[in-house]
Amino acid sequence: MVASLKEYLDLVQTKNWVLTIKEKVYREDIPALIEKLSWEGKILLFEKIKGYECKLVANLVPSHDVFKVLFGTENPYEYFINAIQRTEKQIHVKGKKRKHIDVSGKDLLDFIPILKHYEKDSAPFITTGIISSSDPDSGIVGRGIHRMEYRGKNHLGVTLLNPPLTTIHEKYLSRGLKMPVAITIGVDPAFFISMALKVPSGTDKFEVAGGLKGKGIEVIQSPQLGIDVPASGELLLEGYVDESMCKKDGPLGEISGYYLSLEKTPTIVVQHMYYGDDLIYHALLPTSPESDRYLTFVSRAHLDESTKKLFPFVVNITFVPKTFGSSLVVNVRTPEKFKIRNLMLFLLSFPMIKKVVVVDDDVNAEDPYDVEWAVITRCKADEDFIIINKLQGQPIDPTVEDVYGVTKIGINATIQGKSIEERAMVSKGNAKRIQAVMSKITGRC
Repeated sequence: MVASLKEYLDLVQTKNWVLTIKEKVYREDIPALIEKLSWEGKILLFEKIKGYECKLVANLVPSHDVFKVLFGTENPYEYFINAIQRTEKQIHVKGKKRKHIDVSGKDLLDFIPILKHYEKDSAPFITTGIISSSDPDSGIVGRGIHRMEYRGKNHLGVTLLNPPLTTIHEKYLSRGLKMPVAITIGVDPAFFISMALKVPSGTDKFEVAGGLKGKGIEVIQSPQLGIDVPASGELLLEGYVDESMCKKDGPLGEISGYYLSLEKTPTIVVQHMYYGDDLIYHALLPTSPESDRYLTFVSRAHLDESTKKLFPFVVNITFVPKTFGSSLVVNVRTPEKFKIRNLMLFLLSFPMIKKVVVVDDDVNAEDPYDVEWAVITRCKADEDFIIINKLQGQPIDPTVEDVYGVTKIGINATIQGKSIEERAMVSKGNAKRIQAVMSKITGRC
């Protein structure tokens, strides 16, 4: 399995999955370019950014097929569920020589093309930073992906909302100490997704990443703080969290498509920056397909395991893009209508799932027109709709009440138990002759 971002890019280049933008671009224009180009289904590599020596990569996971290649299997969901049960200890290595800049008093924007993603964002934000800090009691390193707001010069606001870093931060605060942090930017997708997982207390996420990759992660100690960080990371920042420099955080456009602000968050004072040759900065637009792919890959892996075990008539589960994992289309093959209702109730019990549409296996779940056709022609609203209020949902859902409560919907758009004629399918003809004609039509391949 690939061990670095650069190895990953070399691999996907061989599959023609990378769109390289050779024209010089302005940092301010990159978010719009990511938005316009991401839906073409390719990784975006910007080779020249005005005012910067580094490159920038975005849309690192254009589809779940990436994980088939990374894990070497046609069923990456099953592989993922099994692999994250294993752990592999880190492997300490010497590491390659890196360039070092003391950024105390300097401006991070002079070195890193941090993006202002949305029109009303308060500032540019780092959205791919893996923050690491040692627990002052156990010495175990806690890690997580947390958004960081550029606050001028070498200052970054940090949103510490989730464990283990929230717990570690509180321990440093109780001792009257500033929490040391090492920030890594630029790793391969398998490693990156591992850093977003919940792990048992006392477990270093690097061990889970090692289990996922089938080999211990090679690490080095950050030069000033001695915190284990990935040897393959493109960029390393070191500093500390200063609680005395709290201020309002955001707004920042989040994966839901809406802005999110926090009343106040502390500030990271960045002191040192390390990077190797040919630096590549990983940028992640929160509403891009990349964000969606990470979230839905993990969710589908968990859903596949439990759903198909309980409901073996499920053929496929598809997450609707741009719904941050909240909307599903499920293909089934069953003659029993009541089982479909049970399936919908089961899926809606998951906090992240807000809407489920169940269709027959002759419907293309990735074609919204085909799904809508099934809803219109195979659904009796008075019998086939389920609407349930006050269920636990995602906190990022803008319709939530009392922190988590949402109303959910299930739609049975199958023909099961209904007097509906067979679907009319276009005659297939001779595939070879049709392809020969198509290939000669201008603009077709």
